[in-house]
Amino acid sequence: MILIPDDEPELSLPSAVIPHGEEFLPALSGENASVSPARAYLLSLNSPRSRQTMASFLSIVACMLGATSLDAFSWGSLRRHHVMAVTELLRDTGRATATVNTYLSALKGVAKEAWMLRLMDVESFQHIRAVRNLRGSRLPRGRALPPEEICALFATCEADDSSIGIRDAAMLAVILGCGLRRSETVVLDLRDVVTNERALRVLGKGNKERLAYMPAGTWQRLQKWIGEVRGEKDGPLFTRIRRFDTLTNDRLTDQAVYHVLQLRQRQAGIAKCAPHDLRRTFATAMLDNGEDLITVKDAMGHASVTTTQQYDRRGEARLRTARDRLNLI
Repeated sequence: MILIPDDEPELSLPSAVIPHGEEFLPALSGENASVSPARAYLLSLNSPRSRQTMASFLSIVACMLGATSLDAFSWGSLRRHHVMAVTELLRDTGRATATVNTYLSALKGVAKEAWMLRLMDVESFQHIRAVRNLRGSRLPRGRALPPEEICALFATCEADDSSIGIRDAAMLAVILGCGLRRSETVVLDLRDVVTNERALRVLGKGNKERLAYMPAGTWQRLQKWIGEVRGEKDGPLFTRIRRFDTLTNDRLTDQAVYHVLQLRQRQAGIAKCAPHDLRRTFATAMLDNGEDLITVKDAMGHASVTTTQQYDRRGEARLRTARDRLNLI
């Protein structure tokens, strides 16, 4: 019997990054101990964030298939009809098409590892690999901030004359002005500032490095943070600040970035927004300025133009304008 857990783990908000090490390594306790295909699959992923997400998904699937945990399920016994039933149930419980396809990708990855470990025959693996992705789409999530909200957000930071206000203005300016992900922002070090290029050396998904060029407003706010508060000491670019403006050398976390934006958004009195909305705003503004999709793709560190297109929030505005011009009745 296939069981569905009552609640899916919350994945939209950041949580502590799972380390590269022992937590994902299979437990080998004897000469005949076998390697878990699920753990082998997780180790094949490039980033800790991807491992964390896929581990959560696989844990949910294991519970759906009657196991108590990811490690308690015999992944070598996975078959096509299991995968089909899981995807159908996920769809029936309201998961978005893209989310269900991510589950499916994880299951195919585990099946491949099981086959490579000789825990699954080639025919069963090929049958699972042949399961097609679901088709369809949903309205895009998130939004692009209008200019008045951006002004209000930074006015709030700049009205705070403490070190925290200067740091927050610089950090949000980097995310917005360069279109960075939270995970890319918090791993920046001072040495990643390329002064002669007015750029940041960014390590993105897939271990791909790129230069993110800063517009004038971003560069000015970053220079103020470094010159007036942070200083030229090696270490994280954006750090924690304790009470009484006590600067530390502790790196900010993904969760801290989220909380900073939520605080400033409430202070500015603007509609709720997430750090990724600043990235969407960057993409939309670039496209609005007439930049081609390839340029925007490279600036955002995407592997595919298709991904970049999902960040374009101009469509809604164009449709509203077309509606207002229409006069049929």
